Amino acid sequence: MLRDTFISIALLALIFFSNGVKSQTYVDLQSGSLMGLVHTSVGYRFAEKHDLSLGLGYVPDLSYHEEMTLYSARYQYQGSTNIMLPGDIRWQPFRFGLSLLVAEHPDLYKQLPEQYPDGYYTPTAVRVIFNYQSTFDINAHTQLYWDISMLDVELASYIREPNFFRENYELFGLTGVTNFGFGIRHFF
Repeated sequence: MLRDTFISIALLALIFFSNGVKSQTYVDLQSGSLMGLVHTSVGYRFAEKHDLSLGLGYVPDLSYHEEMTLYSARYQYQGSTNIMLPGDIRWQPFRFGLSLLVAEHPDLYKQLPEQYPDGYYTPTAVRVIFNYQSTFDINAHTQLYWDISMLDVELASYIREPNFFRENYELFGLTGVTNFGFGIRHFF
């Protein structure tokens, strides 16, 4: 039910956004960085630097959890820095985003059971993700990118226990709370 509703909203968004003035519609295919083995998004760029997208991802059955379906809504801001590389490739090193990720999995809760007091825990199936991307414009329609992301609970843990992460992980402890991925974005 949730999957069908989400797909319908994404298709309507693609139709609506593709009729916009001074906008670009795109499809994004990503792997990793908390978005699953594969995650496909339909997005809309407006005001030259702002992107909104809706996505659907998949995590296969693994030894430590069952398969998951992921739904995302993402906002990203593209920085102004552009560096031309050989072969007419444009590198845009600064792109920041915020995503809402909802997982469909039998061990995760969108609404917590009654035994948990109100406000004590947030639902485990709903997460906020902070991300950073560095993009490479291969041509006018195609971008390749790598992505670093962090869950809301990872950021809170890092802020509460910075010494633990610095002592046990590299790069000021950030390797203990960050996740990496890569993707390709095609503009229409």
